[in-house]
Amino acid sequence: MADTKKILILGGGYGGVWAGKILEKRFRKDDSVQITLVDKKPFHTLMTELHEVAGWRTEPESVQVNFRKIFGAKNIDVVLDEIQSVDFKGKKAVGKAGSYEFDYIVVGAGAEPEYFNIPGVKENSFSLWSFEDAMKVRHHVEDAFTRAAEETDPAVRRRILTFVVAGAGFTGMELIGELLEYRDAMCRKHYIDRAETRVVNIEALPSILPILEEPLRVRAEKYLAKMGCEVILNASIIGAEPGKVLCKDGSVIETDTFVWTCGVKGSSFAAGLELTKGERGRGRLQVDAEMRSVDYPYAYVVGDNAFFLENGKPVPQIVEGAHQTAEVAAKNIIADIEGATERHQFKSNFHGFMVSLGGRFGVANAGGMKSHGFIAMAMKHMINMWYLLNIAGLNQVWEYVKHEFLDIQNRRSFIGGFATWKVRGYWPLLLRMWLGLMWVMEGVNKIGEGWLAWSAGSKSGWMFSSGVVQKGVQVAEAVSAASATGDWSSAEPVAEVVTAASGAVAETAVEAVSAASGAVADTAAAVAETTARAFGKVWDLTLPIFNFNGAVSTWFRTTFMDGIFAYLPYQGFQTMIVVMEIAIGLALFGGFFTWWAAVASIGMCLVFTLSGMFAWDQLWFVFAGILMLGGAGRSFGMDYWSVPCFKKWWNGTKFARKWHFYADDPTK
Repeated sequence: MADTKKILILGGGYGGVWAGKILEKRFRKDDSVQITLVDKKPFHTLMTELHEVAGWRTEPESVQVNFRKIFGAKNIDVVLDEIQSVDFKGKKAVGKAGSYEFDYIVVGAGAEPEYFNIPGVKENSFSLWSFEDAMKVRHHVEDAFTRAAEETDPAVRRRILTFVVAGAGFTGMELIGELLEYRDAMCRKHYIDRAETRVVNIEALPSILPILEEPLRVRAEKYLAKMGCEVILNASIIGAEPGKVLCKDGSVIETDTFVWTCGVKGSSFAAGLELTKGERGRGRLQVDAEMRSVDYPYAYVVGDNAFFLENGKPVPQIVEGAHQTAEVAAKNIIADIEGATERHQFKSNFHGFMVSLGGRFGVANAGGMKSHGFIAMAMKHMINMWYLLNIAGLNQVWEYVKHEFLDIQNRRSFIGGFATWKVRGYWPLLLRMWLGLMWVMEGVNKIGEGWLAWSAGSKSGWMFSSGVVQKGVQVAEAVSAASATGDWSSAEPVAEVVTAASGAVAETAVEAVSAASGAVADTAAAVAETTARAFGKVWDLTLPIFNFNGAVSTWFRTTFMDGIFAYLPYQGFQTMIVVMEIAIGLALFGGFFTWWAAVASIGMCLVFTLSGMFAWDQLWFVFAGILMLGGAGRSFGMDYWSVPCFKKWWNGTKFARKWHFYADDPTK
């Protein structure tokens, strides 16, 4: 189409993804707008969590969110390519794999470390500003402990076990926290005395975390001291050599692990574009309040690449800065395409800062509330989950919960290791089969009781209120009685009539048995009475959880049963109950779609409980059902084959991709 507007987004970082989500939502049903996002990786990296991967707290995939999860079936093309040049006048970008024309372009290519031209630092240090950086630090630290455990030379061993992090900002402090925790775990693993290790933080300023208030800094300093971290303030690094860090005061720290986190600048790619740079931007591109380049009205810059002075200060290179600049740029592109006169100006609205010092302690000033420890860590996790919910839905939030709480090792979560331990699938195997058998027998017994014998009338009338008659339940006797008196409200459900008759028969039988065995009964009664006096019944487990005529059961019957299922013919209702019980039982017994069978089992138990017909000694059904939710069908069950096939199909459906409702990872 000649009038198609093409939007090109360079970079899938915080700014690029946020801009893409806003633009896609606006033009989702507009075929005249094409949106393309280009990144050299197939996943969005959670840059603020790289320290967790570097310090072995979480697995590498915890900071990777695949673009297919983020955009799924959305109206946006994600292309894997590395852009090499951009012709802004000709409106064309060229990459290694192809070229891309555009009418509007959003530059969000991220940032990279700033080494300030200090000799030897870049060549002899690690950085922490990419996924690759985190993996290098991760494997290097593990290797360091392995080598130290085998080293016999004390000087070499001391150098290997010395870890230096330069910079006491957010990145440096968060990495220090991870290294301190990981050090303890590795010392236990390799039988190394913690006193042999040295974790050092070097900062040129007179305090750590200068952006935070003094009380929070003091809390952080005390925690670092408690963990055995050596913090050196007012110390400038003037150079680095292999195995050495050189300080301005003449001191030299020998180490095999030197990580540089002292600053960032705009990416080399952005700095190489033919766009005006900010005078103090260190490679960042000058933009106006609308996040447009000062050179071209259709070129927008977001996140770490954008240089804009607000109240005389550059917009900080933080996640909220990326989001807010991306939102301004996206809304102005929408205004450009739709011809709207309203323009959007950047006005920062930062909600605060949070710093984690490992997995168990943090400090935060968020929303005007200062906190530390458990509360600060809880706030950080909540904000991370909110972000993931917005970009990739509930599935990614669940993945985050697994990585941060359920799969974490060495008690490195702020809730400890309480949620880490798992039950192996073969242990609940017999319980799964027994639970399934019990459900099958529940259904079979109902058939034997006449639930499918329609001539006997309703067997489920107890689930409805007195006076409520299920559809189709009336029989000739009940109708005749009501007709004779002219009072249709006196027509009782067949279940009540049958119950009365059964009671009379039972009473006669009891009297006969009593007459025939009076002596035995008297003896048994005497023994029972003596036992009752000696022990008493503390809790009668045969009693229903909710009284049949109590407030809860009455509310449930009148709200749900009377108003919904009473209009379903009792034949259909009773057939449904019997079939569901047998189906649940067979599924659990065979381990076939066990998760859904367990949910149905718990649901059925809930219905019976609220109806006043579930006793305390039957509550094990619910607890066993909860245990079955943990994948019990994968061990010696049909789920071993059925679940992977189902997930593969489901994750490729348009519904799952559109709503981010994946079971694990997308297949399309």
